[in-house]
Amino acid sequence: MSAAGPPWPRPGTHSVPLVVLFLLVSAGRVDAQVFETVGVRALGMGGAFVAVADDATAIYWNPAGLTDVFFSGVLDVQRTDTRLDPDPLRREGTSEFTTLAAIATPTRGLSYYRLRSWQVDRVSGDAGAEHATASLTSLVTHHAGVTLVQRFAPGLTIATVLKAVHGTVAVGTGTGTTPIRELFAQASELAGRSTIQLDLDVGVMIGVGAIKVALVGRNLREPEFAAADDVAASLERQFRAGLAVHPTGSLVVAVDVDLGSTDTAAGPRRAVAVGTEQRIGWLIVRAGGRVNLEDDRPEPIATIGLSLEILSGVWLDGQVSGGRDNGDRGWGVSARVGVL
Repeated sequence: MSAAGPPWPRPGTHSVPLVVLFLLVSAGRVDAQVFETVGVRALGMGGAFVAVADDATAIYWNPAGLTDVFFSGVLDVQRTDTRLDPDPLRREGTSEFTTLAAIATPTRGLSYYRLRSWQVDRVSGDAGAEHATASLTSLVTHHAGVTLVQRFAPGLTIATVLKAVHGTVAVGTGTGTTPIRELFAQASELAGRSTIQLDLDVGVMIGVGAIKVALVGRNLREPEFAAADDVAASLERQFRAGLAVHPTGSLVVAVDVDLGSTDTAAGPRRAVAVGTEQRIGWLIVRAGGRVNLEDDRPEPIATIGLSLEILSGVWLDGQVSGGRDNGDRGWGVSARVGVL
């Protein structure tokens, strides 16, 4: 758009239907909320956790893993930024901030988690022009769930999570030459419409000796949240498989793979993750990595994590992750209590 044209709407103002429709094309990519947004311990292993899942975060990663838990509780905070780039012509990315609180036993679980996703899409028009624009999207979901776990045979467990999901979607525009951190701040302030939907997750865990194989399906009902009368965003159905091997009682090595691709602001995503965790007395060290198989030039994301047992059964966890191409850069902390 030339400088002589009409100004674009400011963030938080109502757009004409054509602009709203354009924004929702972009907003449809924010609905991903990919796996690697929750779970400090899991992300310290690169996201290879579907077949490990032996604490209360299993409610998110694979509820069937709770069968090996006597009692577990967790309070988890996680921040992840994806594909941030200072180049105005590549001004796109997402910023995720999540919190999770969960308690679980071998047969039951209660959980609440909030996922806040703010997205900035590429600049529209000449980046140096007065009216260059960036589209902004905000998706905030609150998930309150009840988990039921059933062991059907030795080594075979199936679990379900029935969730009420409160979602709020908002779209707007910002000045394309504004620093991306400020655009994220503007996206976080957008006002949107809220919807409540029911959703379902299902997990399967098969364990034979020191080997476990697992499968989890999330957002099976693909809940939809309206942003306007004629446009909406939905949470994509996601499936992930995992394998975990315990060479010793204190060491685990795991691999996860997404069974389908998910649309994101940076393009399609289908991750393969590997990770390991080693307990050394009151300290647990973990490391891992993942790569997006849908990327034309895949760049690995590396992760490290530590846990410190401050009292018997009480752990403090932390993790950091990063990649060479500004992939998923994040950090997380959690407090965890439980007995396996």
